Amino acid sequence: MSDAFQPSRYRLLGRVKRTEANEVMICMDSRDSAGGKCTVLAVDDHRVMHRFIDIYDSREDIPKETLPLIMSGEGRSFVVYPYVQDRPLSSFYMGSTMPLKECEEVCINLIIACMTSNLPWPVLLLVLQQREIQLAKDRNVYLSYKLDLTGLDETVGESECAVECAKILLELLEPKASSKAKSYLLLKKKTEKYSYTSFKELYKDVEIAAEPDKKHGIIALFKSWVNRNKGTFFRILLWISIILGVFVIVTFLTNLIFGDVPWLRLFIRSFEKIGLESLLQ
Repeated sequence: MSDAFQPSRYRLLGRVKRTEANEVMICMDSRDSAGGKCTVLAVDDHRVMHRFIDIYDSREDIPKETLPLIMSGEGRSFVVYPYVQDRPLSSFYMGSTMPLKECEEVCINLIIACMTSNLPWPVLLLVLQQREIQLAKDRNVYLSYKLDLTGLDETVGESECAVECAKILLELLEPKASSKAKSYLLLKKKTEKYSYTSFKELYKDVEIAAEPDKKHGIIALFKSWVNRNKGTFFRILLWISIILGVFVIVTFLTNLIFGDVPWLRLFIRSFEKIGLESLLQ
């Protein structure tokens, strides 16, 4: 263990879930000058914790700066990972409205996120199985660590992770199955046979079978832009509706109290007199 757990250092912000092997918490690290959050796995099962430590110890190729902080105290073990903003792929991915090219871009970004994660294969498999996958606004993909360690298996290798990732890619491309997308058909054929052994092979297949770049017409570009900004449009319309609603209520109350609406006079009699000349004479 690298250190003893110090409750005073980590201020609890919220409990995410409780599993058979561990509890997942979001904490604030008081030693972080920026007041950064972190994801803390409080592990109760000592056998699981020993497997977890052995898995990381067996991977000497993982950069030290990316290793999780492991501590013990209060009869538990604690694993501290960086906090990752929640933007679940399952909630923010709109495959039915996105062009095929953008769907394939998300798929490729997921593969790259897995290849560059610096997570041991057994831990990466848990991330994929539990769908701890986040989607940025620019369609970039990043991984999170709110993990249930119950199913941690130290024998897992890259092939199991690649197959699980391929299954997720199939889910992402499922809305394009009716259009016979080449990437979907190739993934489906090879995944059914569990033939993927590495992420490089998976990346190569998706990259080769992906829809080629092509110039889109103005209408297609406009539709794509509208789809990407639906949330912004909704918020703007919501605020416009609120402002108009307040305006109508204030106008109604003003009419009840004063018998008319003072600011309407600006439009009704604004041109009756110009300078010293009256237009009514």
